[in-house]
Amino acid sequence: MSPAGKWFVAALLLVLHFALHPLWSRWPIAPDLVAAGLILISLELRWGRAAGFGCVIGLMEASISLGPMGLTMLLFSLTGALVGWVRHLIYSDSDYATPVFVFLGTWLLRFAVTVVVVGDSSAGALLAHGAGSAALTTALYWITARLVSAVTR
Repeated sequence: MSPAGKWFVAALLLVLHFALHPLWSRWPIAPDLVAAGLILISLELRWGRAAGFGCVIGLMEASISLGPMGLTMLLFSLTGALVGWVRHLIYSDSDYATPVFVFLGTWLLRFAVTVVVVGDSSAGALLAHGAGSAALTTALYWITARLVSAVTR
């Protein structure tokens, strides 16, 4: 997928997340489309700009979820910086590596948010719910990317 296509998919995922967040905010396994959008954008940016973008996205996420603003901004900023930095270590511009980044990044971000922000450290919340949310997010990313690439052809 072209860089412009990745930007469009990321923007679409962010809009879908902020539009549909009230519907699935109470489910234990829910898609985290804002994390997928952050990871997609961070794969295109350098680590410093990705950290700034993560900070802005963390501010937006904290404002709709009514969570602690500073910790959420910090976690999203660190996620953006880490993805931007790892991108230079592991060159992965293929369409097969991006879902792996989305899955692992979403799972790690969900894990960190559960431990640091929410404070719930049960094994079910950390392992099963995080992995289920990451898998659902990756599936929705993949479907959205395929639909956008089919429409733009």
